[in-house]
Amino acid sequence: MLEQPREYTWKSILHRLFDVPGVVLIEGIGKVGKTDFALKISQDLTSLPSRHATAQDREMLIKDVASNIETKGFYPQIYDLISIKDWLYSSTHRKLYIFDEANEYLSNLRVMSSSNVGFTRLLPQVTKAHARMIVVGHDFAAIDKNILRNAWCKGMFRKTSLKTALLLSTSFNQTFQFNEISRTTVPFDPYAVAPFQEKPTGVIRFKEGEKEQAWQWVNGSSPKDLGLHPMQINRLVRKLLRQYMEMDSHLSQS
Repeated sequence: MLEQPREYTWKSILHRLFDVPGVVLIEGIGKVGKTDFALKISQDLTSLPSRHATAQDREMLIKDVASNIETKGFYPQIYDLISIKDWLYSSTHRKLYIFDEANEYLSNLRVMSSSNVGFTRLLPQVTKAHARMIVVGHDFAAIDKNILRNAWCKGMFRKTSLKTALLLSTSFNQTFQFNEISRTTVPFDPYAVAPFQEKPTGVIRFKEGEKEQAWQWVNGSSPKDLGLHPMQINRLVRKLLRQYMEMDSHLSQS
């Protein structure tokens, strides 16, 4: 797939781009396979051992993936700022979030909109949580420039056709060209990208055992007793409180 230069491989490039927390961009006009390419990269990252992996511990470069793309249950679909942040800090696993249709929601014509400001504030949280993000869009000249800051942006793939792409990154002193890019095997609906929003709506989902952990904490167990970090308890209680307040609001309006 990689045309040049020979001293680099696809795997070594992925290691350079994703071994540290940050954001990678995928840009291109319509119908060139940007979403497919983002999902293919996610698959490669979840099967690629990290640099710290050993024979005893086969730690992958990425453990958990979520996105605003509908992948028919293959990855969790998360599309609001609060839930994304909760997911980033839900465990110590290495995480990747794929954000599709960036131009629709992060236009540079609305830099002071609540969604733009909220997303910009999320970017430092991605690096703080030791996570990675792929942002997919048609034209990054037309999105909020905060996303392009070198503090977290590690590079940009420019998708030129269904099977070709270029990579531009300050992590390398050259441009890479990729040909014969294979398709992802992750099932997805390209027309079912969830609308990006600030707050969650509908059902708040809890992992198995989370409500029991919160109940034990309310009844005197410490975070240490539960094997949790205090911030994990904080987020869990906030999630339960949010569920209660939404239920209370719905009941009061009925």
